[in-house]
Amino acid sequence: MIVQVALDLPTVETLDYSYNPASKNNSTKTAITGHWVIVKVKNIKNVGLIVGVKNSSPVNQIKPIEFIIDTLPPVDENFLEFLAFASKYYHRPLGKVTFNSFPKLLKSVKNIESNYIKKKKDYFLKQNKSPAEESKKKNQITVDWRLNEEQSKCYKSIVSSTKPILLHGVTGSGKTRLYFSAIKKILEDSVTSQVLYLVPEIGLTSNLQSLLENYFPSHEIGIYTSTQTPLSRAKTWLNVSTGKTKIILGTRMAIFLRLSNLQLIIVDEEHDTSFKQSEGFRYSARDLAVYRANNLGIKIILGSATPSLESWMQTKRKKYTYLNLKNRASGQLLPRPIICQKSSYSYENGISEDTLKILKQHINAGQQALLYLNKKGWAPVLSCLECNWSAKCKNCTVNLVLHKDKDDFMLCHFCNYKELPPRFCKSCGSNRMKLLGIGTEQLEYKISCLIPTARIIRIDKQIIKKKKEFDACLQKIENGDVDIIIGTQILTKGHDFTKVTLVVALEIESYLKHPDFRASERLFQSLLQVSGRAGRHPQQSKKYQEPVFIMEVLDPDSNFLKNLSNANYADFAEKLLTERKTWKLPPFTNLATVNFTHSDKVILEREINRVLFELTTLIPDSEKSKVKFSGPLKVFPERLSKKHRSRILLEADERAKLHRTLNAIKATITNTRGNTIIDVDPIDF
Repeated sequence: MIVQVALDLPTVETLDYSYNPASKNNSTKTAITGHWVIVKVKNIKNVGLIVGVKNSSPVNQIKPIEFIIDTLPPVDENFLEFLAFASKYYHRPLGKVTFNSFPKLLKSVKNIESNYIKKKKDYFLKQNKSPAEESKKKNQITVDWRLNEEQSKCYKSIVSSTKPILLHGVTGSGKTRLYFSAIKKILEDSVTSQVLYLVPEIGLTSNLQSLLENYFPSHEIGIYTSTQTPLSRAKTWLNVSTGKTKIILGTRMAIFLRLSNLQLIIVDEEHDTSFKQSEGFRYSARDLAVYRANNLGIKIILGSATPSLESWMQTKRKKYTYLNLKNRASGQLLPRPIICQKSSYSYENGISEDTLKILKQHINAGQQALLYLNKKGWAPVLSCLECNWSAKCKNCTVNLVLHKDKDDFMLCHFCNYKELPPRFCKSCGSNRMKLLGIGTEQLEYKISCLIPTARIIRIDKQIIKKKKEFDACLQKIENGDVDIIIGTQILTKGHDFTKVTLVVALEIESYLKHPDFRASERLFQSLLQVSGRAGRHPQQSKKYQEPVFIMEVLDPDSNFLKNLSNANYADFAEKLLTERKTWKLPPFTNLATVNFTHSDKVILEREINRVLFELTTLIPDSEKSKVKFSGPLKVFPERLSKKHRSRILLEADERAKLHRTLNAIKATITNTRGNTIIDVDPIDF
């Protein structure tokens, strides 16, 4: 018998091996597809997955399978089909897809041969903790899980719907309550059912895990993220694969978990770009979740206060069921928007005088404020006033950012290159150097000078390196030990701050100048999301200040801000769809990019031109109006970690034509010098 084995090797789809059921190593297994095995590649042992069986092979001398791994649960046909689809759709070798989020400890041949899994059996079978006991250790989160009238109506539609569900609810409307109600019904209908709950950020898992443990005290919640220890991830993988763990909470990588009886998928904050892998295997966990649910015939809920235009369009095409929660569960109104024009005072102090006045009012009332600035460091640019030279990274074509944590240093936010701040211009020698712009570090300093008594906490990825540090910050905020929170994008989604009643958004207009056609959509989403952190919980106090959302801008009369002030995402989405349709942009067309990287710019250009020439000869004249390509196109940054970058953009009116073209040039792409990656449905331009 000849079996096809998927291996974690680049450019290799599958390799053929012989299998003898009578062999003592192989026992008497006949249904072999889906089993994990150890095989040799160039005399080096590798863990692989049998994905198919065939009668013959073009290879003359076929090596036998070393042995079948009995300690790893086999994969069923549905999951094999899912892996095959992901491989085909994203043009990635099947083995790289199969082992994309596979635990390293279980992929180690040394561990397999030493019976590592059996030796660790007690650990893998042991429950992580008693949820009930753990809840007592924490300040147990008490939530009123009863559904209100609006939520109950949506819940009935969730139960009855046979299509993917887009749950569009304003911030604080109780989408989580509906998720939990849906999970409860699934588990009540069948004790063996499993639920996959996907979130975009690791920082969202701790609070959700506590909520899930309190709502489902008899269930251990499986966590699957990149920050887990190798041992913890291996345990989750095994318990999920055997069906022991019923509720799995994870980030995008969790979509590749093999669940034995998956019945419900939840994708929270479905619009978030973090669900798309930005390097290597560039998959969308949200899109794969929809495919997986449709393939299994199970329920999937996509939730967001600001749905992606792709999902929004699917509701208009009647492919998704659209459900809308228009009101906050607490009965509170959405924060009142205020557009504040920046002044000279703003540049000197970080915020305007009017904003400072409102900020003090909220703090004096015992409430909390969130200052949103999506720029890390002290200042994003150090420039020469004489010749306009600016400090740039020696590895990337980007400006170095000044940081003042302990010692002053210039840092590249792309490759982490670091150097001391120059005292003189490296171009003309002038000492007239000026810092331009403001980052979270400088804002923290300026606010502390304006309000010396305020307890300020800064949260960005420069200062928060580990999940435990982030959790500790969130706990401080929840305990009321903080007056002012200063943070970046990390704070815009999913967090339920009890005492925050004021949100101030700073330096937001620069993002509208970005050449990406999705820039306005993303900015609208992030601002509407961060504004929703304010006023989520009613407070009984005579001093209570009503929730407010302040936007400090140069042009207070822009149409974008007027739309945002109305907080009507539906109207904004419809306007954007009209624009996209006019310009034939997604979701009204299908895109893919071929991304090239090489240390030598001349070689890079030559390889791109070679692929462009093949595309020119490959696409017949009759198809050129339906399948278009352009390039070479600039990528930001053009040089990253000493590697030059460029891309080719392909566009097709039909998805099948796009994939046919990509398949036709795949051999050429594979043989190019340097690193070349196909990105289907790209989100970064």
